[in-house]
Amino acid sequence: EFVRTHRILYGQKIKGIDDLLSDEQMDRLEKVGFCWEVKGAVKQEDRNCNSDGDDEARDYIWNIKLGELCEFQSLHGHMDVPSDNRNLFQWISEQRFEYCRKELGEYSTMIEGGENS
Repeated sequence: EFVRTHRILYGQKIKGIDDLLSDEQMDRLEKVGFCWEVKGAVKQEDRNCNSDGDDEARDYIWNIKLGELCEFQSLHGHMDVPSDNRNLFQWISEQRFEYCRKELGEYSTMIEGGENS
């Protein structure tokens, strides 16, 4: 949770949305090897994003979760996230639910590229 929160704060600071993370805090985290980017996440400039702030925030969080899933898969060799990893487990469940709704032709927040927005 700590890592996810600080990555979100970092993203907000870079975009000028919030300044809850000080430069000193960033420096201290970087000195101990903190990684701001999530492996496997799609960078903002590599995507075709809507300019609406809420959509950008959702996309940013979606990409963090995707990166967390990629990191989990890299460490464990599978994507069967146990329920005790509550945040990632819940996100995967939401993705599956939205995929099923989309396949049934119902309203879904999932778009064609597979990304949830």
